[in-house]
Order: sequence, then structure tokens, then C-alpha cells
Amino acid sequence: MTMKKTKMTWVATASLALMLTLVACSDTNDQPANANGPTNTEATSGTNEQPAPEDTPTTSSSASDELPAELPDDFPLPEDAVITFANSGENEGKKSAMVIFTSEEDMKTVSQLYKQYFDDKGMTDAASLLDDKNIIIQGTDPNTQQHWSVIGGAMASREGVIELTVNWSES
Repeated sequence: MTMKKTKMTWVATASLALMLTLVACSDTNDQPANANGPTNTEATSGTNEQPAPEDTPTTSSSASDELPAELPDDFPLPEDAVITFANSGENEGKKSAMVIFTSEEDMKTVSQLYKQYFDDKGMTDAASLLDDKNIIIQGTDPNTQQHWSVIGGAMASREGVIELTVNWSES
């Protein structure tokens, strides 16, 4: 009986020590920026920055509510599209972009718009799933070797509205 008690005490002590270690080592920076009130960014700006090693890939990006310049000029959007997020960047000399937008056009019309666009481009390795509630088209432009994907569906929170995410990247 004492051996069981000793073993249980040891397990409880080890568990407590592990919990304390995890709590002590946890990163409090995972909290939202204003979780503990306003933050003075001037006072702390630059204090935690470390120089990047020379072999680290350089990355740049920007976000806005307009189409990124990297997307081809002929890239179509539904007439009523509302861009909610647009991001573009460059990593090791290769550009990429992501756009999220909403539209009140029906799924069939939007699916036809993008299916026709990618058919006109002669996409290779193309895969698609088109139905009343979802659109997934992905593939590679054989002329430019650019990779594309359009994924979206009906929004549960807003009846009659669809949301689509477009990803594009150079290879």
C-alpha cells in the first residue's frame, strides 16, 4: 500500500512540476495586442528586433482592400465584388498574392466566370469541384507556370453571399 501511495505522490508531484514549468515558460506575447490595455509602441519599438542571418530568405508583403498588382490585368471579379482582404508578397524573388472577396452573385454565375477564365488560359494539372454551394478550381498556367487556386462557398453568416479566396504564385 505504501508503494502505491509513493508512486501516486511521485506522479502528482511530477505533474505539478510540469504544469509550473509550462506556465513559467509560456509566452505572454500570444495575447491580443490590447488584451491588457493600450500598448505604447514607441517605448518598445525596436528593442526585441534581431538581425536576420544572411541565409534567411527575404520576405516582403503588404495587405489592402484592392487587387494586388501582381495578379494579371485580365483577372476577373464579379461586378459586385467587395474585397475584404488582399495580400501580396515576394519570397526569394518569387511573387505571390491572395485575395478574399464577397459577392451576391449566385454560385453558378461565379463558377462559370472562373471556369471560363481558367479554360481560356489552358490550365494544366487543373482540378475543379463546382456545385451549388462550393467552388474549387486549381491548376497551373502552362505559359507562365503560375499556380492558381480559387476556393469559396456560400457564407453561413450572410444568406445570399458567397466568399471566395484566390491564391496565385509564381513557380
